[in-house]
Amino acid sequence: MRNEHANADDMPRRDFLDTAAKASLIGVGAMTFIGVIQLPLPKVLNEPSGTFKIGFPGDFTLNSFATVPERNVFVVRDASGFRAMSAICTHLGCIVSKTEWGFNCPCHGSEFDGTGKPISGPAPKPLDWFRVSLAPDGQLLVDSKRKVGRDHVLVV
Repeated sequence: MRNEHANADDMPRRDFLDTAAKASLIGVGAMTFIGVIQLPLPKVLNEPSGTFKIGFPGDFTLNSFATVPERNVFVVRDASGFRAMSAICTHLGCIVSKTEWGFNCPCHGSEFDGTGKPISGPAPKPLDWFRVSLAPDGQLLVDSKRKVGRDHVLVV
C-alpha cells in the first residue's frame, strides 16, 4: 500500500540507506588512504634545545636581574655568582612577571617571593631553578632540562 502523503521528491528508505552506506565506505577508504600515506612521515616535534646561551658574564652587572623572554628564564647575578630561574608558573604554565616583592602569575593569581617560593595562590610548588655553566666560548649556558636547587650558583 502506497503512502498517500508521500512526496515525489522523497527518497525511498532503501535508496537512502544504500547512499549512506556508500558514503561511509568512501569516507573510511579516504581516511585509510590518508593514514597509509602519513605512515612513513616522521612524527617529530621540533622543539628548541633545552640548553641555550644567554651571553657573556661581563654582559651582566653585579646584583642584576635580567629576563630572557624568548626562553622564559630569569637570570640573577649577585656576589655569589649566576643563577637561572624559570619564568613558568608551576600551576598551569603561565608566564610570571617580576614585581617589586617577587613574582606574580597573571593567569590565576599565584604569587612567589624573590626566591620563587609560592606565597599565595594555587601554585603547588616553587619556580624551577636551572643549571648554569660556561660554554667553551665563554658564554653562560643555561640547561632548562636540568633542574637544580636555588643554592646552585655558577661562580665566575
